[in-house]
Amino acid sequence: MADVDSSSVLEFHHSPGRRRRAMAIVAMIATALVAAYAVVFDEPWWQPLLRSGCFGVAAGLMIRWQLRRQPRLPLRLTDEALQMTVPDGTVLTIDWANVARAEVRGRLGPRLVVEPLDRQLTRPPLRPGQWSTPGRGPYELIVPVASMTPDRHTLSRELAKRLATT
Repeated sequence: MADVDSSSVLEFHHSPGRRRRAMAIVAMIATALVAAYAVVFDEPWWQPLLRSGCFGVAAGLMIRWQLRRQPRLPLRLTDEALQMTVPDGTVLTIDWANVARAEVRGRLGPRLVVEPLDRQLTRPPLRPGQWSTPGRGPYELIVPVASMTPDRHTLSRELAKRLATT
């Protein structure tokens, strides 16, 4: 793997292997919790699974529906700009001088939160609420960055480095 510090362009993309590992860990933890619940409350194993499984599926579908309008990976960091893929497949480019803030938030479900200073200077220009989530700022862009390569720590370090130079 190339040294990320020596390159001026850094691309972050989905990693199916990381996604599968995360899902396997979640499945093992859920299996242990369902088994413990069934033993403690003397119920068949499938009753707590049905009871909590419906809520889990509903929550997953709601989150997926809410994130469908958000920018996605791949995400590119160049010396001049931050580039992200938007839902219609085009590339949204925000120059580093136009970034009000860019930070990685969350531990279990990490996400990149980017807010441009001037929406007219993005390429293409942003409209109010175009890719924002209800309850957030009208120009706040959120990119889910779980299961990506390189990892979120590299993204945080690179963002800090590139924003410090502008």
